[in-house]
Amino acid sequence: MNVFLFYVPIMLYLAGWLGESYRYWLGGGEGPRWPTGLLLVGWGAHAILLAWMMLEGGGGSATVLTAVAFVFILIHQGLMLKVSSDVFPLVFPPLSIALLITAFFSFGGRLASTGGGGGEWGFAPYLLPAHIIAVLSGFILFGLACLASIFYLYQERRIKEKAAAVAESRLPPLGRLEHYNHRAIILGFFLLTIGLLLGLMVAGVETFSARLFSLRQLIPTVTWLVYAVFLIVHDLEGRRGRFGAILSIIGFVVVVISLVFEVHTLIRIG
Repeated sequence: MNVFLFYVPIMLYLAGWLGESYRYWLGGGEGPRWPTGLLLVGWGAHAILLAWMMLEGGGGSATVLTAVAFVFILIHQGLMLKVSSDVFPLVFPPLSIALLITAFFSFGGRLASTGGGGGEWGFAPYLLPAHIIAVLSGFILFGLACLASIFYLYQERRIKEKAAAVAESRLPPLGRLEHYNHRAIILGFFLLTIGLLLGLMVAGVETFSARLFSLRQLIPTVTWLVYAVFLIVHDLEGRRGRFGAILSIIGFVVVVISLVFEVHTLIRIG
């Protein structure tokens, strides 16, 4: 089977996801429709890929992963028909991209070759630094969001206890703190998503099967899921304010656990 068929849905999903992320950053609303169109075209290419794999007689892990990725986009399309949310396009396409990347390497594909012998990707050495920078940048932004949440809870408590004390406070008002928290989480979520996808590519270049389900992948993924829940709840239920602040702090606790584990792993390797 021509592994090039993997590239088409992955690139279309990625372009559509980037467009949807930019639109969400600008405030959502109507905005340009081309990102949604790219996701739909990617879904069609994905269907062709899945049909080809099944016709080739594949019942292995690559076909299963490709099918699960297809189901995620199917769920995404169904949810968008029932509930018009700007968050779903930020969450479900990356899941499908991650599974397709996994399927690609499980199938034995290579991203590109530097020579006729099918060597590694020409810029493979840059994948790991890019992965680390993206993940750490996301974590830093989550830390800033956590700090804004702490200030929010503190300011809220002062309001309940003594309104006069708030007038003398140098902290921003609650609405602005909530805005800072949300914006930091949006950007942090975007960078963490990029970092996780790059991490899958790094793992694929460096013997994918041995590293796919390691805790080094699992803990950042859990962090990603926590903030995905935050964005979905924030968008659909309007659960903001105190609830959002507490969830943001919980998310950063997961971030700290991830960092401690990573540092411990690096020390053991060193």
